[in-house]
Amino acid sequence: MKYRPDIDGLRAIAVLAVMLYHLNGAWLPGGFTGVDIFFVISGFVVTGSLVSSSELSAGKFIAAFYARRLARIIPALVTMLVISCMLFVLFVPQAWLSFISEKTALAAFLGISNFVLQGNADTYFEPRSEYNPFTHTWSLGVEEQFYLIFPLLCLFWLRARLNRPKHTVWVITAIGLLGLGSLAGCIWATKVQPNAAFYSIAFRFWELVTGALLFQLSDRLKTAPPANSIISKFAPVLGMVLVGTSLSFANASHFPYPWALCSVIGTLMLIGRTDAYPHPVRNLLAGKLLVWFGKRSYSLYLWHWPIYVLFRWTVGIDTPETRIAAVAISLLVAAASYRYVEMPLRHNTILQKKRPILQILFFLFILFAGLLLAKNVFKHRSKISLSTVNRNVANWYPEIIHTYDDKRVCSVINQIRDFPGGKKHIYQASDCTTPISPQKLFVLGDSHATAYNPLFEQFTAEMGWSVTVYADAGCPFLDFRLPMAEKTWAPKCIDNWRAAAKDLFARVGKGDVIFLPSLRMFRFGDQWALFEHHRNVEHMEELVFGKTALEQSASARQEAIDWLKPLTDKGAIIVFEAPKPIFKSPPFRCADWFNANNPICQHGLSMQKAYLERLRAPVIESMTAVSAKLPNTFMWDPFPLLCPGETCHTFESGRPLFFDMDHVSGYANTILYPNFKHAITSRIGASSQATRESCSVK
Repeated sequence: MKYRPDIDGLRAIAVLAVMLYHLNGAWLPGGFTGVDIFFVISGFVVTGSLVSSSELSAGKFIAAFYARRLARIIPALVTMLVISCMLFVLFVPQAWLSFISEKTALAAFLGISNFVLQGNADTYFEPRSEYNPFTHTWSLGVEEQFYLIFPLLCLFWLRARLNRPKHTVWVITAIGLLGLGSLAGCIWATKVQPNAAFYSIAFRFWELVTGALLFQLSDRLKTAPPANSIISKFAPVLGMVLVGTSLSFANASHFPYPWALCSVIGTLMLIGRTDAYPHPVRNLLAGKLLVWFGKRSYSLYLWHWPIYVLFRWTVGIDTPETRIAAVAISLLVAAASYRYVEMPLRHNTILQKKRPILQILFFLFILFAGLLLAKNVFKHRSKISLSTVNRNVANWYPEIIHTYDDKRVCSVINQIRDFPGGKKHIYQASDCTTPISPQKLFVLGDSHATAYNPLFEQFTAEMGWSVTVYADAGCPFLDFRLPMAEKTWAPKCIDNWRAAAKDLFARVGKGDVIFLPSLRMFRFGDQWALFEHHRNVEHMEELVFGKTALEQSASARQEAIDWLKPLTDKGAIIVFEAPKPIFKSPPFRCADWFNANNPICQHGLSMQKAYLERLRAPVIESMTAVSAKLPNTFMWDPFPLLCPGETCHTFESGRPLFFDMDHVSGYANTILYPNFKHAITSRIGASSQATRESCSVK
């Protein structure tokens, strides 16, 4: 196959569409379908590359193919991954928003990052994907996995083509059936398993194989419609219309099927036969500027995304200035990568004279050396990072941190155990210098429960109690805003609540304490953005004090009594966590010189105490009402300790009280612990006294 400049021009359109979409999805809603264009082109061009091989013995054929492919892929990919890993560690704090990034990066070295992303709860179109510098490597994983399958299929075709031309139809038919099976699976998975439909080679194979089939069929069909026929005249035009429609209007909720079909068919029409005739559309694609971008499309695709993400984490990528800077840097870095990394090793005459197996070993050495370097960079994050969050983990992260050796009377055994319906975290006292307490503390809540992990560990170490934590992120238990049976809650929340309550009920005894920490206020935002509808005071007032809100709150209050009464009947002591302060900016994203001016931080790291007290008043009222109707039910309020003045702040003397907009930090645990310990132990004493007085009266 001769060089086709129009195909490079089509690559340019694909990569520029992807870059524009990643810059702002509203500008080109279907820009992500540029990757589908790449898939079709890849299948077509790779088949042409395989046809050029003079070797038809399986070993030599496949070795020669992989030597060429590795030379094409590995140098630029490894360079991008290693540098991006270093920049990620330098500037990005570890958090839920970046939790999967390291795993994705390491998997990308092995060509399996699409499997990691497929197994993640988030889809490609959700916010966390935009903060992972390695999300874009999923498509490289799909292509690399295609290369494991297709060369052998192509070898069968080439052997038939050379020795038994009539049999090529059977090989092409078999490949076509595999493609149809993949497409059928894609149609099914788009509705049932959207993550798998998007990321899995099984459901993307058909896109690459259509490009291969186009080459094979045009090779087999010796005659073609003349250049002046209606088909020849209008196929490229229709192809451009289909590609443009897909790039402009593709809907993420109906993808890959049916929207990927639009871009795939359009690309096939634009490419045409292997010996495609000149056409005004193809001549346009073959323009010098588009070809320049097309030749560098691989480097542009590799580099633009981590650069965009780094901007998003640091100075932001929301203003015209930052967007222009991000695009300019992407173009410069991609051009340098193409000139000094991609091309020198791709067309190295010394290397090409070596046997294919030696070339393969050379590139694999580069790959695994890069993987080892990246692992070490992640391993020493706390030493080399510029982020104060990464360098001061004890202050920031509400993890299990052993900092209480001077006060502990027991060692603590941490265990994760299964129970029917989920997992529970158990802190068990052992090797105590005083008798182990028979008393137990049970914790039931959402991610705000696990934010108290250091506090629970210290309580076990000092008091000798066992602490069992049932926590389900995103599922607050008895939040007093909505009834737990409300349809707006995810079904898994209701199922998990019931399972946890059942397991707890079987284990709780008289005098045991049940602590209920959860988010019980409407957030202003999340780790990635301020919620648009919570920017103004009027909307928040309606959410909290509107007629519907008050009706739902009354229902939730009665429901709480129904859920808790069986526990108090067993003699358990219920302790509610009163709502803590909430903020409009996440401290962990605003704590350094390089991110302090990020747009996410512009709303400040402080809130007026009176305003927050007003917002939490309905929940306090509900807790007070429930406590009045159930014996041994109390409220622990961390708010005054976290906000002692007229203004609530996220930092105290330079140390964080909050990790993000509402979760307490590791440092806050040390501040809250004495008060929590006193609240629990004093309630135990008050409960025992009330029980004795009740028995005396009787």
